[in-house]
Amino acid sequence: MKVLLIQSPMGRREAPVFPLGPAFISAHLKARGHTVSGVDLSLQANPVPALLRKLKETEPDVAAVSLRNIDDSGWPVTWSYMDAFGMVMEALREFPGTLVVGGTGFSIYASVILERWPWIRFGISGEGDAVFPSLLERIEAGVPPAERLLNSPLADVETLLNPDYTVFPLSDYPGRGSIGVQSRRGCPFGCRYCTYGRLGGRSFRTRPVEEVLEDVRTLEKLGARSFMFVDSVFDHPRDYAEELVRAIGASGIGMEWGAWLSESVSRDFLRLLRACGCGWVDFSPDAVTRRGMRLLGKPPGGRCLFSVVRDARRAGLAVGVNFFNGNPGEGFPALMLKFAFMASARLLLGFRRTFVNIGAIRIYPGSPLAMDLPPGTDLMEPVFMAPRGLSAVVHRLFAALRRRRHR
Repeated sequence: MKVLLIQSPMGRREAPVFPLGPAFISAHLKARGHTVSGVDLSLQANPVPALLRKLKETEPDVAAVSLRNIDDSGWPVTWSYMDAFGMVMEALREFPGTLVVGGTGFSIYASVILERWPWIRFGISGEGDAVFPSLLERIEAGVPPAERLLNSPLADVETLLNPDYTVFPLSDYPGRGSIGVQSRRGCPFGCRYCTYGRLGGRSFRTRPVEEVLEDVRTLEKLGARSFMFVDSVFDHPRDYAEELVRAIGASGIGMEWGAWLSESVSRDFLRLLRACGCGWVDFSPDAVTRRGMRLLGKPPGGRCLFSVVRDARRAGLAVGVNFFNGNPGEGFPALMLKFAFMASARLLLGFRRTFVNIGAIRIYPGSPLAMDLPPGTDLMEPVFMAPRGLSAVVHRLFAALRRRRHR
């Protein structure tokens, strides 16, 4: 069958992010003999005409749309991606083939989306690496599933095929870290705002190191200059992380790369990262007090945050730090601590290579925080654990200044 993989647009210009999920799907479809092409509508100034041109060019039997996020999770101003997604759905209303929708954003809101756009033939919730090829087999055999929503089991990462990095032109993603590599799925830590456990399982499922290296070698051969590990926490499990980093260092790969780390990362591991080509790391402590971290379900045992960031900078790494405001157990004094950390880290550790962001928690269905809300709360519309009082006033001013600066 001919399949067109479509990355949903965002309705505005944003930094390009390579559609890694569809690339994994493409590899599994091509292995089954299907003809696959792709179009990333998030790169298009006029996505609907671009989609129509691609449909005419490829004449697919199946159009599969990936919805990665439904909004940007920004507070106090939230940008929704659903209007742009709705335009794509309208353009595909009369599509003569089979319309399939999946992706992380879809998986979280699957029932709502299928109800809103009833001409979607099938929706895949979860990891579609195995379910999507099986669906096509059933369609080809003339026995498609009766149900519209297909809930996918967790994929066997030991047998997962390497992503097809050719289905979308890598030259369209030139930014540092805009191309992702995935070495593991799932997360055991259970942070109360997070959906990783629900979507990817409550344990780390690690891919074979040699398979991950093959991804990186492929990217280098295709001309990529950098990549980002998209794993939730790169330095866990520790033995696996060290084996992978040492293998990258021994491979002679010349690309710079980055990763998300826990605050418990050791000085030795930070130095190893830099020696093996890592150029930048991100931390997401989210809270600034021990009580705040405990109430968010963050794993205990992290070192002093400033010390961790200082060690990373001394190792030669650029560092990003992400906080939330309005967390349980943290009010205005905690916000001032976050601003104090921002000022001291940037001034003392390097203004141009130390970055701090302060956001607010967007509550998603299936997360533990959602269980605290009144039954029936509509989480398709943004619901935030938003700051209150003076914290809200100061945060709004801070957000407005950042928007003005980054226009």
